[in-house]
Amino acid sequence: MDYNSLKKLVAHHDHLYYDLNNPVLTDEEYDSLYEQLIEIENKQGWKDADSPTAKIIAKGKVKHPTKLYSLKKVYDEADVPREFTVKLPKLDGVNLSITYKNNQLNTCLTRGDGETGESVMHLVHNIRGIPESINIETDCVFVGEVLTDNKVDNFRNYVAGALGLKEADEVKSRNLRFVVHDVLLLEENYLARMEFARSVGFDTVDVGDYSHYPQDGVVFRLNSYEDEQELGYTAKYPRFAVALKHKESFSAATYLKDIEWTIGRSGVVTPVGILEPVVLDGATVSRVILHNYDFVVENNLKRGDLILIERRITPQFVKVIEHSNYTPFTIEDANRALNTELVKKGPKLYVSESENHRYVEYFVKTLGIKGLGEATIKKLGLYHPADIFKIKDWSIIGKNGDKIAEELSRPKDYPTVLAALGIPGVGKTTAALIAENIPRFDDLETIATKPIRGIGPSTIQSILSWIEINKYWVYELPYALEHTPTKVISGSKKIAITGKLDLTKQELIDRLSMYGFVLSNTVTKDCYALITGGEESSKTKTATKYGIPIFNYWKHKAEILRGEF
Repeated sequence: MDYNSLKKLVAHHDHLYYDLNNPVLTDEEYDSLYEQLIEIENKQGWKDADSPTAKIIAKGKVKHPTKLYSLKKVYDEADVPREFTVKLPKLDGVNLSITYKNNQLNTCLTRGDGETGESVMHLVHNIRGIPESINIETDCVFVGEVLTDNKVDNFRNYVAGALGLKEADEVKSRNLRFVVHDVLLLEENYLARMEFARSVGFDTVDVGDYSHYPQDGVVFRLNSYEDEQELGYTAKYPRFAVALKHKESFSAATYLKDIEWTIGRSGVVTPVGILEPVVLDGATVSRVILHNYDFVVENNLKRGDLILIERRITPQFVKVIEHSNYTPFTIEDANRALNTELVKKGPKLYVSESENHRYVEYFVKTLGIKGLGEATIKKLGLYHPADIFKIKDWSIIGKNGDKIAEELSRPKDYPTVLAALGIPGVGKTTAALIAENIPRFDDLETIATKPIRGIGPSTIQSILSWIEINKYWVYELPYALEHTPTKVISGSKKIAITGKLDLTKQELIDRLSMYGFVLSNTVTKDCYALITGGEESSKTKTATKYGIPIFNYWKHKAEILRGEF
């Protein structure tokens, strides 16, 4: 086989292995090809710049050789299994995984989402503790933390920022080092894996003094490889290791700014404390569930109270440290916030049955389910959207039942489902905007850190509070919870815009540009459509003359914003 053919063949199998995680050759077969390539290059005394033996820097997202898992957190040492006898510091650095091929450094990836990461091969020469070559006889993955010896305020962000730099020379001043905390794919007990890592030139977390580096807990784990294999993994965590978090990392004092009253399933109203944001356990906390109305009263909660909170599985209210001079929260505050008269039953507040019926009516109307009106909703005692889908035989309400069942079985797009959920402030327009920017319901909480232009802080807060209380029942709905954007149109389509809208022309065309539309200031024969605010104008007359479709923005808003017109 000639040089170019061999080079392309090795590159092809690199792609199958590292990018697609779908190798078709055994390690021995691949190594034979790779060694042939090296032999040819050594004989001819040169190699092409795109040779797999030279080009080892991966670009963009690269698939990890094996999935990287997070550790389950516990907050009490009593929750650590007694057989977890290995105790290690949990270094608060940035995770990195490293592999070698033919004893030469091959990949160096950030953790990313655990499935794929970013290559930082161009930086490795400026990170101490990463050998360029090692002598090993088995493929394995060295996983560890990148740390800095510089004194900085935000340690993790500083290191992460260093790994995001494009130029290697810029990294030198960051004084980075790498410490291994596991060797994956190596079939040995844990401490033997660490000894192996040290033997080939790495520092390891189990040996050495790391007290001068920030730590966010202690790791407890099994030492037995056999037991690791037997216990296995959950979808997120290994079952053979846990991280015990420091007490000080999950408690803090902050101010109670307000209470948001959120309606959950069956009409129960849950108070959610809106906090002055505070960092707990590496996460910014700005909300805390306050259980029920009696809890608010018993703690005499007021706006401006200084309170103590803890982050366990979720943030928890502990106590009031100091009360403010404001008046305590009352049921009238909840009534005003929800614009209804609430009913107190035991320690909780509820919306009335009529209000709950209206919630179901709103859900049905927004989804466009015909035939399920107010009288039928009340007759069937439907108090919550999820209750609709518990009915298996719609014939109980007569001939109309079959039509309703058919309507319910029809697919609904995610923006429409999102708008129907009844999240305060999230109607069809806002739902479409959210779906464009955060296409998966699973990721909706990221709106806290990825604000969307056009969605204000109060709506974001309402979304977060609603999700915290209601998220679980949404998954019971038989509808799409992920948005598939309309395919970008090949070739631009000209549209003209006229009249009063709730967006400027530029804002609307900016949004529609992702679907292949461009703005025309005048109506010409080659225009695809005219979007109007409903008013008659010279542009509507011209469009009618040329036979150009006219779309009323207010009647077709959702479709227009999705580029489906």
